[in-house]
Amino acid sequence: MFAFTDFFEIATVSHSIAATNPAIVTRLRKQAARFTPNEIAACLVGAIANATDAAHARAWEEAQHGEASPDTIVDDEYYHDLAAAWALVATEHQLSSLDGWLGGDSQLH
Repeated sequence: MFAFTDFFEIATVSHSIAATNPAIVTRLRKQAARFTPNEIAACLVGAIANATDAAHARAWEEAQHGEASPDTIVDDEYYHDLAAAWALVATEHQLSSLDGWLGGDSQLH
């Protein structure tokens, strides 16, 4: 389980994602404008889980085959960007911690 205390630990590129992938940040900002803080947190948690899964798939393919497939590499990069973008958007909405969202007593299921 994740043990992050603030969003800056989630993705070190959370501030530069607006420069490297501005389209995804713009899209998520538009979505988040209609979301409650709970919904934004849920999107961030889902993005972190997807990024973790994609990173594991890439690492497994690299370990088994010496390199990952192009699709796996693209998935890993996309989900990493998505998690970083949600972390940025969550920070902009004054969500500074996932305490209470991750773990056994989480409101998200």
